[in-house]
Amino acid sequence: QPGRAPRTCRGGNEKDAARQPQRLRPPSPPPRRPGPGRVPPPSPLPAPRARSRRGSGQHRGCRGDEGGEGGRARAPRRGRGLAAAVNGRRREWRRRRLPTEFSRTVLYPYCAPYALELDYRQNLLKKELAGYSADLVCLQEVDRSAFAESLAPALDAFGLEGLFRMKEKQHEGLATFYRRDKLGAGSAPVLKIPPVLLQSVLSNMFLCFLGGNIRLIQIAIALSHIKHIACDLYPSIPIIFCGDFNSTPSSGAYSFINSERCNMTLSHPFKLQSACGEPAYTNYVGGFHGCLDYIFIDKNALEVEQVIPLPSHEEVTTHQALPSVSHPSDHIGITESQNG
Repeated sequence: QPGRAPRTCRGGNEKDAARQPQRLRPPSPPPRRPGPGRVPPPSPLPAPRARSRRGSGQHRGCRGDEGGEGGRARAPRRGRGLAAAVNGRRREWRRRRLPTEFSRTVLYPYCAPYALELDYRQNLLKKELAGYSADLVCLQEVDRSAFAESLAPALDAFGLEGLFRMKEKQHEGLATFYRRDKLGAGSAPVLKIPPVLLQSVLSNMFLCFLGGNIRLIQIAIALSHIKHIACDLYPSIPIIFCGDFNSTPSSGAYSFINSERCNMTLSHPFKLQSACGEPAYTNYVGGFHGCLDYIFIDKNALEVEQVIPLPSHEEVTTHQALPSVSHPSDHIGITESQNG
């Protein structure tokens, strides 16, 4: 009707909405041509396209989408598949760097949560290991990423080469570091064997904590392998047999290594002794403390010169138990020097 304004509708179904007078826009200026000595700015590259297909053939909304189950479907944003994969790896790495709920509430409830974080513990550990100035360093239960991204680069700066042996179906394993200028290829190594065999003759162990007989069998297999290397392939090479044996000095496993006595028909040809003796404890946690870690040496070829004293009982129990804000592990490092 004349004089009546046209109606509009948000749904866009009214024809009158299309009859509104269109506002004229001024024409856009022509593109500027670069003059002499000017370079035109590069045009933006198109973002990578990522397609997401589900079994139903429809896209389902996720958090932040305008729909979801029963709502309006929304196509995936460009690059979402790639970003999800990268963020997934970051979340997994971040998750493994943070203490788990089990470690915070069950294993080490007495320890401050920030002291259980991987970054905090690694900084303490690297400072401690660098202070020893050791030629051989053996670590157990080492996270694979922590070895590759933190420990190996840090100790490499101090002249230590690292070897890593992964546990089966786990993210952790054994790490052995040796000084390149004394034990590496191209030097005059004390142990005249290829570096790849270093972990066999310098045996770095972590034994099962369940069942004494299982540990005995593990030790017998390890010593049998060492016998093949040290007696058959490279005769008269001294033996260093060390690690977390999960066995106290009163156990059959310790007696078998130290004196070849056990309740099974097992034997080995070596004369081994604990270089650091039998400390009161090398593991101190809530509810348990005892000596579980040893450095066994071939007493026919090596001689102990000095044993670095362990932390005092007051230092260990200042924060109730281990780990703590001052000790990055629930085990205490044992260190000794020898000649031979």
